[in-house]
Amino acid sequence: MSDAAASARSGAGTGTGTSRRLWPWSAQRALLSAPLILVALVLALTLSRGVADWPEQGYDGWLLLGIVTLSLLPVILLFLQTLNAGSIEVAGVSLSFAAASESAAEVVRTATLTENLDTPEDMPLERTSLRSILRALRRAHDSEVTVVDLRQGQTWWETRLFILIAGAARRDRPQAIAFVGERNGTPGTFLGWAPPSRLLAAHLKADPLLSAAHERARAKTAAWQLGQPLPNPHASVAPSVMLPWGANQSLPPVENQTPDPAFAFELYLQQDLDRPSPESGRLVTIQRLRELYEVFLVTDSIDAQAPDDAWAEVLTASPRRFFAVTTAGKFKVLIPRDALVAALVARLVRAEDRPS
Repeated sequence: MSDAAASARSGAGTGTGTSRRLWPWSAQRALLSAPLILVALVLALTLSRGVADWPEQGYDGWLLLGIVTLSLLPVILLFLQTLNAGSIEVAGVSLSFAAASESAAEVVRTATLTENLDTPEDMPLERTSLRSILRALRRAHDSEVTVVDLRQGQTWWETRLFILIAGAARRDRPQAIAFVGERNGTPGTFLGWAPPSRLLAAHLKADPLLSAAHERARAKTAAWQLGQPLPNPHASVAPSVMLPWGANQSLPPVENQTPDPAFAFELYLQQDLDRPSPESGRLVTIQRLRELYEVFLVTDSIDAQAPDDAWAEVLTASPRRFFAVTTAGKFKVLIPRDALVAALVARLVRAEDRPS
């Protein structure tokens, strides 16, 4: 009798859980439903316009957003349901957030810059070359996440960090900059991350001299973009343009290399900042990093081996685009939210495909 009662209680509990499920069907059905709903809504809109000329074309943007949102509703409900459960289990197979984060990390393009935009810290300012700086800037531009390693606070000049941040904010590449450094004898400790635009705003507010250099570089770059290219028969000579008012303007020279017009802003900014000033050679320590960016730095992180309910809480409690993953406090990777969600959904589908 007690076994029967236990069975009844178990069945009741299962029934209650099912009735509260946001998406009561399989993950495969959710993914298959999305394109079907999308096609049905597009056909309904086309038919409505053909028959009644409604709704008006001025609302196309909102209509498209509504159609896409409704078509993705099954997937959204499935994902919210799995997050609310604290862990994911499909077809009797438990899925790990940590494993999904590993899959997501594989698709994130990350560049790590360890020394002053590749300029050795012991090199005098007047002898530095823009060549190595441009290589580092290209790596950062080609990445989604750039990691700046401050080490012991003796490797990064503030002017070099400013060039990186100003260029990234101008192009929105990389999308996030993360900082690591040595703390309490542990190298690679996670210090925080932020979008380049917020870092730039903080830096411009904190330093009037760098702000003025930034404006001058913007003005020179705008003038360069207005000019007409002049013939340049020698590849080693800096490209030049003729400005609308008749003057000529060249890009700053780069040692043993033709200046890249794609980085005209950084070249003009570097040329300005290489002049002797109070900022020349100032080092970025962890303390200086806090002084500049503390308001905007996101310093919270999640350990790679955290339990699933901790991962679920992070995803549901924060709207941030990226999540910092650490191992015992040391930085591991910065994962975009959409990449982690995509990895979780992919693992759900694979689990559903497994034979029972």
